[in-house]
Amino acid sequence: MTCTTPFLSKESAGFGLGLRTAHYQDFLNQAQAVDWLEVISDNFLGDGGKPLKMLEKFRNQYNLAFHGVGMSIGSQQGLDLEYLQKIKKLAHQFQPMWVSDHLCWTHYENQFLHDLLPVPYTQECADFLIKQIKQAQDILERQLVLENVSSYVQYSNSLTSEWEFLSFVAEQANCQLLLDVNNIYVSSVNHGFNPENYLNGLDPKRIQQIHLAGHSHQGHYIIDTHDAPVCEEVWSLYSKACTRFGAVATMIERDGNLPALPVLIEELDRARHIFQLSQDTNIKQNQSNLSRLNQYQNSSIQFNSQASNAPTLWLENHQQLFSDIILGTEDFKAPFHFDNKGHLDPQHGLAIYHNAYRVRLIEVLSDIFSHTLLFCGSDYFQVLAASYVENYTPHTRSLNDYGHQFANFLQQRHPDSPELYELAQLEWVLRSIFNTKDSPTWDIEKIQHYTPGPCLEQQNVLLDCVNILQHQSNAWQIWNAIEADQEVPLAQISQHQHAPVLYSLLVWRLETQCQFITLDVDQAQFLIALKESGKSISQLTDLWLKENRITDPSILAQWLHQWWSRQLLVFSSID
Repeated sequence: MTCTTPFLSKESAGFGLGLRTAHYQDFLNQAQAVDWLEVISDNFLGDGGKPLKMLEKFRNQYNLAFHGVGMSIGSQQGLDLEYLQKIKKLAHQFQPMWVSDHLCWTHYENQFLHDLLPVPYTQECADFLIKQIKQAQDILERQLVLENVSSYVQYSNSLTSEWEFLSFVAEQANCQLLLDVNNIYVSSVNHGFNPENYLNGLDPKRIQQIHLAGHSHQGHYIIDTHDAPVCEEVWSLYSKACTRFGAVATMIERDGNLPALPVLIEELDRARHIFQLSQDTNIKQNQSNLSRLNQYQNSSIQFNSQASNAPTLWLENHQQLFSDIILGTEDFKAPFHFDNKGHLDPQHGLAIYHNAYRVRLIEVLSDIFSHTLLFCGSDYFQVLAASYVENYTPHTRSLNDYGHQFANFLQQRHPDSPELYELAQLEWVLRSIFNTKDSPTWDIEKIQHYTPGPCLEQQNVLLDCVNILQHQSNAWQIWNAIEADQEVPLAQISQHQHAPVLYSLLVWRLETQCQFITLDVDQAQFLIALKESGKSISQLTDLWLKENRITDPSILAQWLHQWWSRQLLVFSSID
C-alpha cells in the first residue's frame, strides 16, 4: 500500500511561534500577533488531564501544527506502530494543519537517547527511510513533514551531500520538508559546506514549513541550543530561503532562556519584514530571475551500493556503536565509521552528543524535582542527578516518564533522611497524575439524583489519579513552604519503630489541578484497601465491620461526603 495523500497546500499559513508552557496564559488572556502555534505533539499523548484540556483551548483560538520528536523514522528497529496510532488519534481529534517530525533516529533497541541523531547518506539508508516514511504516512493517512537536523559528525560511508540525500528521500517517499534554517547554518559551520548550496539543492514544492532558532557558538563549531535570539547569519540565510521558496509558513523556535512573549513576537515581526522585502525585490522587480531560482534540477543521485528492502546489519551496527558511545564513559576513541573532514573532528563531535545526553536528562530531573533541588541545594542535586543518569537509561519515548525511580534512588543514597526521598516521591506523584485519563466522577449532584446505592456497590471505584502516600516525615510541609517561598521547617521524622507512619497523604487531580491533603490513618487505610482490592465500598465496609475496624458507621458517612466533594470516585453510567 502506498500513500495517496496529495501535496499539502503551499499557500503559506503565515508566521507562528512554538507553544511553550511559560506563555500559555499570555496566549489565553488575549489574541496575540501570531498566525498559528506549533505544539510538541509528544507532550499531548496522555489519556487525559490538563494538557489536552489546554490544547483544546488553544485550538479554539489559533491554527495548530503538530511537531514530534519521538517518531525515530530512521531507527533500525522499524516504526513504533502504537506510537503512530497515538499521533493519528491526536491529529484526528485536533485537526492540525500538518504533522511533522525529524529525519533522524533517537533510540537503539530499548535505549532512548532523546537526541536527534543523523543517518548516513547511502542508498541502503535512503531505501530504508523511504519505506519507513511511506508506512508511517499510510498509518497516519496524511503526508508527513520531515525536518533536517543539525549534526556534529559525518559518516565515512556517506556518498552524497545532506541536501541531495534529503531531496531524494522526500521525492521518492512523497513527503514534505520542514526546513530548519538554523540547523543548515549550524551544520554548515561544523562541516564546512556552503549553506546556500543546501537551499539551491532543494525542490521548492517540497518545503512546507521553516524553523528559525538560535544557537551557541563555540569558536570553530556551533551547538544547536534554541536558547538565544536568531543570529544575523541565520537571518541572512532566511532571506535567501524566502527568495528561493516564496511564501512558506515560518516560525520562531525557542526552548531555553525563554524571554517574555512580546520579545519573541518582535523576532517574528522581523521574519515577516524579511519575507516581505524578499517578495518585493524578487517577485515584483525581478520575476524572471525568481523563476530561474525556483527551478529544481533533480540530481539523479547514483549510489554505489545495492538497494535493500529491510534494515541491514550495517545500520544496526552504526546505531549500536553510536548508542554505546553516548551511554558509555568519556574514554572513547572515534571509530572509522565517522569522517574526519570538516571543521569539527569526530572525536569532538561525538563528545557533544555524549555530554548533551547527560545535560538533557539532568535538566529533566531538575524540572520534575524542582522542590527537591531547592531543598538539598543546586550543587548537590546536580551530583545526585548525574549519578542517577549514569545508572538509569530512559526506556520510553517520553521524557515525562524519566525519573520514576529517582525517589527510590535517593532512599538508597540517604536512608536516614526520609524527608529527602519522600519530598521527591510527592513531586513525582504530582507530576505523574498530570496526564492520567479523565473520567466522570460521583459528586454531590449525582448522589442526589441516583442515590448513594449505585456508588456504594460499584467496584474499582477509585480514580486512577488517586494516590495514598504514607510518610515518615513532614515532607508535605517542606513542599508547601518551598512552593510559597517561605522558611522551610525543620524535618520531622517518626521515631516509632512499630508505627513509622507520621503522615498519610491523599494526592489526586481535581479537574486540571493536582493537589494533596493529609488524612487520618483509618481513612487512608480504607482508601488503600479500596484501591488494592478492587472491592466496592459496600463490600469493604462489611468486611471492616466484621473485623471491628469500623466501630462508628457515621465515620464512613463523613468519609463518603468528603470523597464525593473532592470527586475521587469514578462514575459508571447507570442504565
